[in-house]
Amino acid sequence: MSKKFFAVLLFCIVTAFVQAQSMKITPKDFVDTSDESKNYVVLNFAGRSQNDLYKAALKYVNSYYNNPEKVTTKIDGEQIVIDAMEQKAVYTTYLGSKTYYDFYYKITLDFKDSKIRFAPNYKYFESPGGAEYPLNGTNNFMSKNALYGSNGKVARKSLQEGLDAFINRYIAEFSKGINDSKSNDNW
Repeated sequence: MSKKFFAVLLFCIVTAFVQAQSMKITPKDFVDTSDESKNYVVLNFAGRSQNDLYKAALKYVNSYYNNPEKVTTKIDGEQIVIDAMEQKAVYTTYLGSKTYYDFYYKITLDFKDSKIRFAPNYKYFESPGGAEYPLNGTNNFMSKNALYGSNGKVARKSLQEGLDAFINRYIAEFSKGINDSKSNDNW
């Protein structure tokens, strides 16, 4: 009994690591950490049809967002585009005080049999005062107006790290939601 349990547990752990895809933010936008020439990752779901994956993704989007009809555009069975904002997605710390920023982003999901192409795009951060911070711009010692300066260097490392964590958490939760949708059909 215990050998079977450990074999199943090991299989689940290996499957989770194989499925794991990660991205990071760069001056060129989000890129695949294993191939920075790609601005997307391909999530694999063996044995699932294009239509089944589309419906599962739609269910996930409908459960994740408060008003999914306002943040999505769709091509039935082929593509879902999410244009949304995450409140207090990341923060910076200055003199022990945290300042939270809202993150505006776009995610394009394309579907094929057994695969979903996940392509996120950075739009901008918004400070509590309403200032917008684009991906690239001019920064100096006194004013950090963009995530990356014109020299390509990150202006606020904590925001970069927060974005990396946000998008990778989103990918993991999205993948779990797709996998769970297959197993939740027997009610």
